[in-house]
Amino acid sequence: MDWIVVSLLSTALFALVTILDKRLVASEFPTASSFNLGFGFLQFYIAAVGFTVVSQTVGFDGGAGIPWSIVSGFLWALGLFTFFHGLRYEDASRATTIQMTAPVYTSAVAVVFLGEILSLSQWLMIILVVAGAALISVKPHAGGLRFASAKALTILFVAAFIISMAFIATDQATDRASAWAVQPWRAISMATTLMVLTLRPGAWADLKTVLARPKPSLMLFATEGVMAPIAALLFIWAVALGPVSLVSTVTSTRPLMVLILTTVLSTKMWNVLGEPLDRQTLGLKITSTLMIVAGVIGLGWS
Repeated sequence: MDWIVVSLLSTALFALVTILDKRLVASEFPTASSFNLGFGFLQFYIAAVGFTVVSQTVGFDGGAGIPWSIVSGFLWALGLFTFFHGLRYEDASRATTIQMTAPVYTSAVAVVFLGEILSLSQWLMIILVVAGAALISVKPHAGGLRFASAKALTILFVAAFIISMAFIATDQATDRASAWAVQPWRAISMATTLMVLTLRPGAWADLKTVLARPKPSLMLFATEGVMAPIAALLFIWAVALGPVSLVSTVTSTRPLMVLILTTVLSTKMWNVLGEPLDRQTLGLKITSTLMIVAGVIGLGWS
């Protein structure tokens, strides 16, 4: 299967995960730390399943990929930890697009340090995608326009940079081991990192209170215990099939998926998320989405 198809499948599933995460972080969990703690515990489960399946099927070839898989998991944990905190202060659609500036950092590192070569048209498509992602962070305000809050922007851009480095580490891991072998090592590293970052008495008490209720417990398991691991495995597969700079840029289509879902879930019929739907806000979001889609189509043909 072509890398761009696998990348888009991964991105669509991650978009749904983002929507559900927004609901969990903003409405079901009292703090981002308690959510991160629950997310971390699920990574241990994912790692256990992964180790069992891989050991009984394809095996752990490419031992040189293990250190890079661990680094990838550490960076993904740190990036997602930061992103989940930013998600508390910004709409899911905007937070996701700010996070999607990661391909700028990834492409620069891949070209400078990994020897990847991009054509002029590919660079133009990358710029178009990232410009669309930046535009969606603009908000109508008092008859004019303004960017999201400085606090939200800072948190989300830091998350984007860390995640871009996670892309690079994942690429290095898949160069040395199969995607199936990378995933469990990555998950165990993510789990350990998140435990170190969030395991405090207050977060643990908050998590136990949340998990005593069936609804958030099932949502967390379905989102981070089932859908997210499948999306992550698809992403690792895509990186194994194609150049990391372009795979990471295709993930910038996530705002399109998130925009559609958040718009539907913010209507009067299904007002689950409550994101603004005024004409100017939707106009900015639609414009930026068209830029992103055009850029990804250009990448597919270049």
